[in-house]
Amino acid sequence: MIPLRDYQNELLDGIYRNMSNGDKRIMTQSPAGSGKSVTMSEIARRATAKKNIVLFVVHRRELVSQIKSTFTDNDVDFDYCHVGMIQTVNNQVNKNMIRAPSIILVDEAHHAMAKTYKNVFEAFPDAYVLGFTATPWRMSDGGFSSIFHNLITGKSVKWLIENKRLAPFKYYSVNLLDIQKLKRNSTGDFSNDSIDKAMNTTIFGDVVENYKRFAEGNKTIVYTHSVKASKELAESFCLAGYAAMQVDGKTHKQTRIEAMEKFRKGEVTILVNAELYGEGVDVPDCECVVLVRPTESLTLFIQQTMRSMRFMPNKTAIIIDHVGNYARHGLPTTEHDWNEHFKGGKKKQTSAVISIKVCASCFAVYPSNEECCQLCGFKHEVKLIKEIEIDEDAELQEITKDDIEIKLDFREPRDCESMGELYELGKNRGYKKGWSFHQGKILGFIK
Repeated sequence: MIPLRDYQNELLDGIYRNMSNGDKRIMTQSPAGSGKSVTMSEIARRATAKKNIVLFVVHRRELVSQIKSTFTDNDVDFDYCHVGMIQTVNNQVNKNMIRAPSIILVDEAHHAMAKTYKNVFEAFPDAYVLGFTATPWRMSDGGFSSIFHNLITGKSVKWLIENKRLAPFKYYSVNLLDIQKLKRNSTGDFSNDSIDKAMNTTIFGDVVENYKRFAEGNKTIVYTHSVKASKELAESFCLAGYAAMQVDGKTHKQTRIEAMEKFRKGEVTILVNAELYGEGVDVPDCECVVLVRPTESLTLFIQQTMRSMRFMPNKTAIIIDHVGNYARHGLPTTEHDWNEHFKGGKKKQTSAVISIKVCASCFAVYPSNEECCQLCGFKHEVKLIKEIEIDEDAELQEITKDDIEIKLDFREPRDCESMGELYELGKNRGYKKGWSFHQGKILGFIK
């Protein structure tokens, strides 16, 4: 058996309490890296020990073996437990090949609004459906209440760091992306074509050089927006003498397995990827992530930034953000109203103000009420990041919750009710007035 931590037992208590009250559709939120797989395995262990049938569904094939390994370690009886990818399970359900489960466990349950999941749930109306996710959030703001009746929220990222359940982090970023060239596709996220255009006219400060400066020697996963970009960046790392490999969604399965094994053994230091290593991947010794993909997806941002924050003694994660994603989503420790996201509907028009001092001498950060750098003692006139002129030679600055003043505006154009609000939104995002004018025409504010 795998011993549970205190906060995992708290989640289980909440789940079983809701189940005893007759609730059969429960979503549970707990941060990335908090051990949701172990918590789910305990539910499966207790159920199968009583000979109750459990169906566990995941959204990616690579996660099946990982989950089975955790379940085996926790003494789940596989005579009464079936683990499968949702597409496969859905096909098996349609062919009456799945025994009726007492409990359906759903990993990464923010995907559960998809038709394949709904088909499985509807096929077994008497089963308890227990979904787990770090981010009960949808790009469409549609919420999850049409499937799940209640949301149970776990401990915050801040609490998990303070209690040594997640690693602390340092966050470095400067945005040199031409954000006006970013366009959304049908999913609501930025299109690959527009990201290419935004990058072609922008000098980031060399990705390899910044890795060398802030994270050299650390096991690193790099997130890019396209296969082409991932291959070019991996080549740049290799030419600089680093042990780097490129992988993407179309890379042969065995090659992907070998790449991850070499990474775990330290034979490969840097994995540059596209369309992989987001949700559910367990690589506790990953120490650094590099973001070279802008995204509007809060789920994607959290999954990627926190990939380096799995706890290990004396570990401090490093996050290098070359595309200013923090300005869209905050930091891994930024609080989110998951209950509001769970219910869906119009986004709350919220903003947060975060203050920061960055040492011009050593780039350390320290509370804004301190006159001198706490690490090197350097005293200087503090400038807000938003006042700094950025040019080709701009260097990454470290971003922390106590260290930069920037207004985060989580609205979308459709949330605005006037041109004044659109201009305010554009200003907060750093866009020119033409962007707000164009959005106003789309929304009908300008005839």
